[in-house]
Amino acid sequence: MADERDPDVEYVLLNKRDAKVYKVPPAASASGHKASDWQEAIWRGNLRIVARGTELSIRLLDSSSGNLFAQCVIPDGLYEHYVERVVDSSRYWVLKIVNGPRHAFIGFGFSERNDAFDFNACLADFKATFIDKVHEAKAAEAMPTKDLSLKEGETIKVSLPGKGARRREVKAGYPAGLLAPPPATSTSVQDAPPPTGPPCRHASHPRR
Repeated sequence: MADERDPDVEYVLLNKRDAKVYKVPPAASASGHKASDWQEAIWRGNLRIVARGTELSIRLLDSSSGNLFAQCVIPDGLYEHYVERVVDSSRYWVLKIVNGPRHAFIGFGFSERNDAFDFNACLADFKATFIDKVHEAKAAEAMPTKDLSLKEGETIKVSLPGKGARRREVKAGYPAGLLAPPPATSTSVQDAPPPTGPPCRHASHPRR
């Protein structure tokens, strides 16, 4: 069942303290970025992940004022295109920050491994429990409904209950719940009509 969140309301999915931002040098190899190549953090503050409709926002906020330092907006839950894990640590990522036609990359991470795990799980859960199910529901609605009605001249087999029940055919256009009565059974001896020939004459007793 798809998530029934209001698409016009923001929902806070995760709050974390002591998030760190780094200046990212060009990747040293084609395999990806390494956190060990980064220098000291250029910013420290709080992280908040907010969902609105199918859009996810990773917000880096000043720990004192709450002012926005940077924001990574992820449309349609496609976090793989905006959040790239480094190759040498499970606590750091490279975020793609988009501002109109321009974009930039920043290093991002946590000191605590549990915080990093919660961050990664939040992104994956949002996509699996909301985005994917919304797409599945839309696909199901778009599928044509199969016509199971009987066409003219088609028949179905109906098994009547009871011992020795026989299968009967019901033609299209005749309601299945209003079956014609079963054929009459053979007439019993008690209900047999009287004979139509002349009445029997009893033998007369001889006179004494």
